[in-house]
Amino acid sequence: MSDAKPHDAEWLTTRTFLLILAAALIFAFPRVALGLHTFFYRDFGALGYPGSIFMRTSLLQGTLPLWDPYNHCGAPYLAQMGQWYPPAWLGCFLPLPWAENFSMLAHLWWGGFGLFWLARRWGMGNFASAFAGMAYVFNGVTLSCLLWGNYIASLAWLPWVIGCVIAAWRQGGRWLPLAAFTSAMQVLTATPEITLLSWIFLGAVWLSELFSRETGLGISLRRIGILVLLAAGITMVQMLPFFDLLAHSQRNTSDSRAVIWSMPAWGWANLLVPLFHCYQSPQGPWFQNGQEFLASYYLGAGVLVLGIAGMWWRHQRLALLLAGMTLFCWIMALGPNGFLYERVKSIFPLIGIARFPIKFAILTVLFVPLLAARAIEHLQTSRDKKAGRGLCIAGVVILLLMAALAWAARQFPFPLDHWPATAWNALGRAVLMAVLLAGIVLLRNPKSGTARRGLQLMVLAILPIDALTQSPMIAPTLPNQVLAPGIWQASGKPAPPKLGEGRIMVNPNAEQQLLYSRVADMNADFIGKRLAEWYNLNLLDGIPKVTGALTLRPAHFDVLEQFLYYTAGGHCGRGLVDFLSVAWLSAPDNPAQWEARTHFLPVITAGQRPVFANDEKTLSAITAYDFDPRKVVYLPEAERAGVTITNQTTCAVAQARFSLNQVEADVNAAEPGLVVLSQSYYHLWRAFVDERPVPLLRANLAFQALTVPAGAHHIKLIYRDPNLELGGIVSLLAIMVGGAIWFGSPRPAANGQKVFDRADQAG
Repeated sequence: MSDAKPHDAEWLTTRTFLLILAAALIFAFPRVALGLHTFFYRDFGALGYPGSIFMRTSLLQGTLPLWDPYNHCGAPYLAQMGQWYPPAWLGCFLPLPWAENFSMLAHLWWGGFGLFWLARRWGMGNFASAFAGMAYVFNGVTLSCLLWGNYIASLAWLPWVIGCVIAAWRQGGRWLPLAAFTSAMQVLTATPEITLLSWIFLGAVWLSELFSRETGLGISLRRIGILVLLAAGITMVQMLPFFDLLAHSQRNTSDSRAVIWSMPAWGWANLLVPLFHCYQSPQGPWFQNGQEFLASYYLGAGVLVLGIAGMWWRHQRLALLLAGMTLFCWIMALGPNGFLYERVKSIFPLIGIARFPIKFAILTVLFVPLLAARAIEHLQTSRDKKAGRGLCIAGVVILLLMAALAWAARQFPFPLDHWPATAWNALGRAVLMAVLLAGIVLLRNPKSGTARRGLQLMVLAILPIDALTQSPMIAPTLPNQVLAPGIWQASGKPAPPKLGEGRIMVNPNAEQQLLYSRVADMNADFIGKRLAEWYNLNLLDGIPKVTGALTLRPAHFDVLEQFLYYTAGGHCGRGLVDFLSVAWLSAPDNPAQWEARTHFLPVITAGQRPVFANDEKTLSAITAYDFDPRKVVYLPEAERAGVTITNQTTCAVAQARFSLNQVEADVNAAEPGLVVLSQSYYHLWRAFVDERPVPLLRANLAFQALTVPAGAHHIKLIYRDPNLELGGIVSLLAIMVGGAIWFGSPRPAANGQKVFDRADQAG
């Protein structure tokens, strides 16, 4: 990478920018950086961090957690997307929660560095590139993603993917394994929407280069094919198990659940007035009416003005591509509220798997800062005296629009609107935008190097200030102690059931209270959810639970869970609760209060009489109040021919032993009988009786059963994933091939060939 251009201050080198970015992140989250506080809100605390604890505990015990027996009565774990992301594994061997929080900040730093690097490769000066990097990190979208850690990881790799892939098809050589590696890392973050949009943009760039004859069709296709094969190969350790899980989960291609969390029809107003028609949750953070995935997608009013200018002043191919993709993403984010989403979905139905159209807005965080950087570059290098005046006029127009939106919020309020907060917040955005644009204009003719440095620092400082104040409490933190394991034991209750001894179960009524908690104090609210062992928080205490929050669950168990928890009129009798081995059930009116149960069944029972029925009748039967799991077990009609047992038999189960991926027990049967397990049925479990394989049956809609002959026998169930084994081999081979290409290729020139350099020069 070449150093600063003549119009740049010499002090703003790459190293200086990285130090400034690190200082800004520490300034934004000082207690997190010092290891005193932790992120906790939404998926970070209730899903991601408990998963890290589970992974760490399993690995330190020498076990690879293929199966999670603590949630959903058991579900595949390592096959879930995101589990094979390498930095997540590194964090398992470092102090927690510090390692998880440090990883979040490190990914933000890496993403900002990536966009700085990409802007430099695209011919921009150091200050314009630094502005793009800071704007990429400090905005409503990126800070909202701190609630969903895998999106922070994906954004961290996004600019590196864009830059490396374009360099790979243009230059080949070592860029091929680099592009494959960065692409694979982004895939492993488990953000398919971001990955897909990244490659749509790359496809547009590639086509534009073909039409301008800047790259050859044959050689570029060959290079793209190589890097795609390498990237796909690297990810096979994750993708092969994942695709198998997807096909047997609740979210397969036939999943027709409604699209939720779209940008409202008026949602573009939040690009200028962040709190327009937003409401404040009881715990403090603000959310948009009708959309609660991104707490904000405000990129900065000043950044938006510069982005528009960057497209307007330089009608070049890159600017048009960036602007076109930005507009496409914002329209698609409207989902059913716009005209484009449904049309695209009708052509590509698979897009329906991504049920949150608002995610399309995430990629604009890359495009708009790059356009803004191009505007700054134009102002810094152009002799056009009207450019500064035009920027000021654009700023005045945006100020008028912001005032009009604030007036509209007052005149046409929503029930949960808070107009004073909206107005004051809009005023703050307006002031910061005016100061930022003034600083950019003044940078054209500074009187001294000191003045230039001061103005540059001021402009860069406005970006985190604007981002951190535009939506109060956008990424809240709490003291580390809220994530400390052992809260069940510390609460004074008797010891919880261990793995294989029983489970706890959140009452369906209590689950609704937890989903829509009205507890105002954020610390008390989270501690209450800890005491309720909500979502995957039970993993912090090592307590098996009936439900959970894994993204993909065995399809048949999900049918039962959806009926019990999310279906109007859903119900179940004591028999099903006994069968699920529920030792503790939360109170319906107080999720943090647990009631001990007696006479629940162990996880392994035996001797029931089989009843054959289809899934609909089985669901009705096992949730009925007269269901007796001690006497009967429901099997699919398809198993009738293979099961010769017809009556209830006498069977005794002893010495049951449970581990993550294996279950063993001794069974003594007076005559041939059935052994039933209240563990989720999944096709990769294998059953053995005295080391001989036997068919594993699906029992009581979503659980496991097997037949045993008369006499004393040893049964064993083993979870083994051949997709993981094959995927691991393919990934290892792909890494070796990538390494061979790297070491067999000459090192690229230090300055490299800049993308779109001829188009820039023509401009």
